[in-house]
Amino acid sequence: MNSIHKLLATTAIMGVIGAAPGCGNSSNRNQIQTPTPTPPAALTIEGEIHDGPVSGGSLYIFDATGIVAALGDAATAEDRAAALDAASPLVSLQRESESGPTYSIEVDGQHADKALFIVFDGADSNDASFGGESLDMLSMVISIAEGETGIANITPHTSLSTQQIVLALDPDGDGAVIDQAEIANVFDGALANTLTVFGRDTHGEEFFADSSPFSEDDGELLTASAEHLAIFLRGANSYSASNIHNVYSVLAADIADGELDGVLDESLELSESLRTLAGKLQSFADAAVQLPDQGLSPSCSASANELHKSCGYEVLDEAFIGAAKCADLGSEETAEECLAELDETRAEAFGECGDIHEARLAMCDELGDAIHDPQFGLNYAEQFVDPRNIGSTVTPNPYFPLVNGNEWVFEGSFEEDGETVTERITITVSDKIKMIDGIACLVVRDVVVIDGELIEDTDDWFAQDNDGNVWYCGEEVKDYETFDGDEPQVPELIAIDGSFKADRDGDEGGILLPADAQVGDVFRQEFSAANAEDAIEILAVNAEESVPAANCDGECLQTRDFSPLDPGVEEHKFYKPGIGKILEIDLESGDRVELIEFSQAQ
Repeated sequence: MNSIHKLLATTAIMGVIGAAPGCGNSSNRNQIQTPTPTPPAALTIEGEIHDGPVSGGSLYIFDATGIVAALGDAATAEDRAAALDAASPLVSLQRESESGPTYSIEVDGQHADKALFIVFDGADSNDASFGGESLDMLSMVISIAEGETGIANITPHTSLSTQQIVLALDPDGDGAVIDQAEIANVFDGALANTLTVFGRDTHGEEFFADSSPFSEDDGELLTASAEHLAIFLRGANSYSASNIHNVYSVLAADIADGELDGVLDESLELSESLRTLAGKLQSFADAAVQLPDQGLSPSCSASANELHKSCGYEVLDEAFIGAAKCADLGSEETAEECLAELDETRAEAFGECGDIHEARLAMCDELGDAIHDPQFGLNYAEQFVDPRNIGSTVTPNPYFPLVNGNEWVFEGSFEEDGETVTERITITVSDKIKMIDGIACLVVRDVVVIDGELIEDTDDWFAQDNDGNVWYCGEEVKDYETFDGDEPQVPELIAIDGSFKADRDGDEGGILLPADAQVGDVFRQEFSAANAEDAIEILAVNAEESVPAANCDGECLQTRDFSPLDPGVEEHKFYKPGIGKILEIDLESGDRVELIEFSQAQ
């Protein structure tokens, strides 16, 4: 990445030469003629203003000795433009409402070869991309010689870079700013920091690979890069319930180490409220991303990346709802306690989003980054059997015989809240048919009871193709809970999470179990984005295990079942030919859910 060229220049020192003594009248010998000094030629600063392309608004120029106080006064003023005018700018310019994005402003030549700061006030401006007024923004030039022109575009990228320089101007807080050479050094670092964190689009392409936002002359590139960062800034501003000037200050302090990580240099003169704001902005930054505007290449990993963004926005959505609930509490103290708990929950949730993203990418790697493209639906209807014929004219899948009347009962015990509970699962193949996207799917009921209380009652929909593979067409999940104090104690429906249906809202089915399993195969059983993403790996076809209702006898299918929605959670399942699943083992806890009874249809 190239930093902006510093326009450092030196001023020539001219001696004043008096008239030589004459040879004539002696009265003229004592007279020295002093020429009238020529005022320094004005210098010009010009460029373009992009939030989107911006017309109107006002420009104010300050030198290094005045910019810190000017921004401080303006940040808290009700009338920012009036505060900037009162801060004695070197020059100001009220732009016309139809001026377009380009600007040009002259500065007295006595300010040549200095660092000059440009403050843009968005009041009375018009932003062509976002509508209404533009963001307030900043920019600067390092040095312009007398009579020369310096380029200084004004964009969100220049704003964050310039704000870093403003924060570094008076490191001791004694009013004495760093010298010109050090300002130039800080400038280079500030620009590098900004472009490291915010210098790429959603596809990872650099905005300013061969240029600088300060001097770039490609208007389309300036607009694209400005819009990209402006979306983030607007979201951060809204999310934090702060103002854009505080957002600039905190983000500038945060990225001063080249990372957006919520860590601020302790030596900076920042208020406690701004340091608190850093945490909020970091929470937002973990999720504040944009949809790609072009060139999205279909792949498992591309889907995973977009779902990662979705996860972050879902966390923010829950945070806003939680904050609304906190605001409805009876006192400020309880509201503050509620918000503190909410902050912890949000931080954990963002961490979970990251874990899920890593798990998805790991799964994509196992799948060769292939998209999920199941041969399921109306166009493939002829490849599926009539499920009512399974067990008569159609041979059942050996690992899941979908014969009407077959029933499996499983039981397992595990720890919950320090107590041992017993889970009982009953799976029954019904004679009901549900047509899904042209495929006849069999309804299989799955009921979960814990210590005698109904927890889940699900209708699963399965189909079998001509090759004997069992397909997952979808499921209708109903989760129940019983609450203390209710009379009568009746389980209440509390959620339908995990429900999906092939070809509804983009959901896709998949092969639940193959008829001819090959060790090493990995495939998705379903894909309902961020809702149901189960996958399976074939580990063995000659596994050994024993449960009350069956023994493997060296012929069990063993699978590894996992979902990126539950990172780190894996189960090994065992299937006995002719019976079906006989055992589930949670690899982390070692808990076993065993087949205790199998009733075969007569």
